[in-house]
Amino acid sequence: MKKTFVFFFISAIAFAQTDTVHLLNEVRLFGNFSPIMNSGYQVQILTDSSINERQQSLGNLLQDQANLYFKQNGNGMVSSISLRGSGAAHTGVYWNGIAINSQLDGQTDFNTFSANSYNQIEIRKGGGGILFGSGAIGGAINLRDQIVFTDKLRTDINLGLASYNTQKALVSTQYSNQKLYTKIAIEGNQSDNDYPYLDTDLTNENGGYSNYHLKGVFGYKINQKNQLQFFATSSSNDRNLSRTVTAPNNSKLTNKQNRVLLNWKSFGAVYNSSLKLAYLDEEYNFYFDRHDTNYSFGNNKNYLIKYDFKYFLKKNMSLHTGVENSYTKANGTNLIRAHRNNFEAYALVHQKPLKNLLYNFSVRKGFSSVYKIPLIFGLDIKYGISPRLDIKANFSTNYRLPTYNDLYWNPGGNSTLLAEDSNTGELGINYHKNNITLNITSYYTKSTNLIQWRPITNTLWQPVNVQDVDSYGLDFEFKTQRKFNNQSITLISQYGYTVATDNNLDKQLIYVPYHKANLSLSYNNKYFTIKFKEYYNGKVFTTTSNTQSLDAYWLSNVEIYKSFFRSNLTIGFIANNIWNKAYQSVAYRPMPNRNFELNINYKF
Repeated sequence: MKKTFVFFFISAIAFAQTDTVHLLNEVRLFGNFSPIMNSGYQVQILTDSSINERQQSLGNLLQDQANLYFKQNGNGMVSSISLRGSGAAHTGVYWNGIAINSQLDGQTDFNTFSANSYNQIEIRKGGGGILFGSGAIGGAINLRDQIVFTDKLRTDINLGLASYNTQKALVSTQYSNQKLYTKIAIEGNQSDNDYPYLDTDLTNENGGYSNYHLKGVFGYKINQKNQLQFFATSSSNDRNLSRTVTAPNNSKLTNKQNRVLLNWKSFGAVYNSSLKLAYLDEEYNFYFDRHDTNYSFGNNKNYLIKYDFKYFLKKNMSLHTGVENSYTKANGTNLIRAHRNNFEAYALVHQKPLKNLLYNFSVRKGFSSVYKIPLIFGLDIKYGISPRLDIKANFSTNYRLPTYNDLYWNPGGNSTLLAEDSNTGELGINYHKNNITLNITSYYTKSTNLIQWRPITNTLWQPVNVQDVDSYGLDFEFKTQRKFNNQSITLISQYGYTVATDNNLDKQLIYVPYHKANLSLSYNNKYFTIKFKEYYNGKVFTTTSNTQSLDAYWLSNVEIYKSFFRSNLTIGFIANNIWNKAYQSVAYRPMPNRNFELNINYKF
């Protein structure tokens, strides 16, 4: 623990006396992730320069850039998030504003999502149920494709070779003019993934995987007031499931996902609106023996219509409203074939009553064919104490609806489940001066009626609303940059302290670290970049009694990039886990030893 606090003390003083332009992301946002509609929340924006620097999974990118915690069943295996101590189904994941968490279990496997070829990834921590709906208790993440009507023709080719016979390829082409926008991206990666388990004589047997993604983005400007946008993605993931240190494994999991979205945007003098029509389907097949043709399966189809409307009542006041209707149906080997229909509506009033004061008041209510959706509300405030110092605060109520697995799993599903409830409050400060930016946020969340699967008989488990959890903690972020003679040195450090207590047991939740931190120190000139990155993951408990745990660990990575031909060609070299540390994210499932990657990025 001492090492963690020394780490951040050094980060805070390293460039405290610099006086050049401070580091800020100048990004104009629209939609429900806009800082205007989230004045009292911390919103972090990752831009395409960091997203597309090299090919990686969405989980690895977020862990690297946003200090988020992920539980991984080995490299490339199932990866789930815990944001601010919440469960894997308590972070909403969105694609151009449409919820894409699995309807089957409410979760997102972050190793099945590619982070590449998006323009922005927007991260909003804290309860977001009013703007985003079910599940956004710990926070929300949005993958955004930005359509800009400008004259442009560009092709990017990204190739990668890495340890364990890992091969990566991405081709992305964009053409646009004043009326049309087209972007196509094709991506694939595969790996034998047979790394050695350090401190043992075992290797990662049965760990091979392959992932393929196809994406299309199209836009048409009808006139100055109307646009049509079309987004489509298809992905296929095929993974053998790695052995543990105690037992071999020969199983396999395949996932397929298809998403289509049509968006009509309209702009007026005092309003703008968005009408979205979407279709999403997901399917998984689980093979107990990957050489066998027998498997269990689950699939889901979701049809959605969503309308958002913003009206400017006067110069410093606006009204934001939205309605959403979704119809979903699912079946599977262990699922009773079922369907449900949900209708939800929200309203948000934004006002700037004083020069230095912004606030939002919001409310949401829904109706469902299968359960009761509660009424929720929220208030968030931003006050500028000075041009350099802001205070942000918010309070909100949130919910998570039961999933298909909770309701209809056969045997064991419970159709009488209630929605999970939570109340969240937070207080934060933002300080910026010259080249220094500092954000500190404290938060508290109380969740009740959490769904937990418990044994009913010796052979039957069933979900019930029993768990009661209190979570509180602190998020810290520090950025600074020093520029001189067309060169720059940038330091970014982030730290999260989280306590998540199961009140029934008076114990910390499993796989929720008290401490999580990272640091990035980089040097950059016109054609050369070198980055040193340090990650710290605190001890996590692996049993509800807190009697067993995984040790804390530090990881160090180095990235080197050299550009040629006016930056059209960039060659990168990445070394991960350079000190060859043995560590585990999930008990008995070791993560990789020291490994390397060569990356070539060409654009023309």
